[in-house]
Amino acid sequence: MIDNNYQKLTVRLTPEYEDIWIAHCFEQGASGLETTEEKALSIIMAVYFTDMSIQMQDVFELFYQKFMIDKQSLRLLNMETHANKNWLETWKIHFHPISINDQLLICPPWDIPRNEKQIVIINPGNGFGSGSHPSTVIALKLLVAFLEKESSKNLSILDVGTGSGILLVASRKMGAGKLVGIDIDLPSIIDAQNNFKLNRLDQVITICGSPACIQSSFDIVISNMMLHEIQSIQKDILRNMSPSGALILSGFYLSQKKQVLDCFNELQVVLEMDDAQWWGVILK
Repeated sequence: MIDNNYQKLTVRLTPEYEDIWIAHCFEQGASGLETTEEKALSIIMAVYFTDMSIQMQDVFELFYQKFMIDKQSLRLLNMETHANKNWLETWKIHFHPISINDQLLICPPWDIPRNEKQIVIINPGNGFGSGSHPSTVIALKLLVAFLEKESSKNLSILDVGTGSGILLVASRKMGAGKLVGIDIDLPSIIDAQNNFKLNRLDQVITICGSPACIQSSFDIVISNMMLHEIQSIQKDILRNMSPSGALILSGFYLSQKKQVLDCFNELQVVLEMDDAQWWGVILK
């Protein structure tokens, strides 16, 4: 039931559980999410629910039952109910245009400036990838840097864990050809398809599943996912790469660099980037 009120659930959690907490909250019906404090060892996050029938305490407790984590890794700080007829519009103020380089600009559909850059329009929805998170920015910058050096026309790209589809939209804007996005989360696939329509992209294949179900090989495999997720599909990702292909990875803390490189020790580093505590890499 949607009404003029909204609920706000505020938690403190350790960084390794950030992405699965976000995914869990959206699965439970969250309408939006805001990181209010981010440090090396802890994050404070507010989760918003416009469906007043959702029990925030149940959302919180279900997370422990589902993932069996240490309760010190996720602490409940507050649960509140607010009256706000324009909550969804208020939430939009957190999303602004983001410049990736002198060619590419990421914009929400409600804030598209007039300029000469290539515009990537992204409505975040349930999928990750509004372009605001440092790991997404790193993934975009690595992708753009690689495509600028290569002849990007007609390159095939597989985006593993496509989320909002932002990396595929940027790829097409940079001239890539065959695009395939895969995600285990069906709402994310739907959000990605909607973003492809916003950007007037056609012939983009989306698959709900894991890379194990893809038999083709690609010039570029790109993924912005957590370390444990990448480790679980490492063999499939390598199989999805063409012999001369590139692997672009982001979504890791700088402290996890060695683990990532060890996971793909048969590949060589082409380029790496970091932003504060986040890190990404191109491998061939």
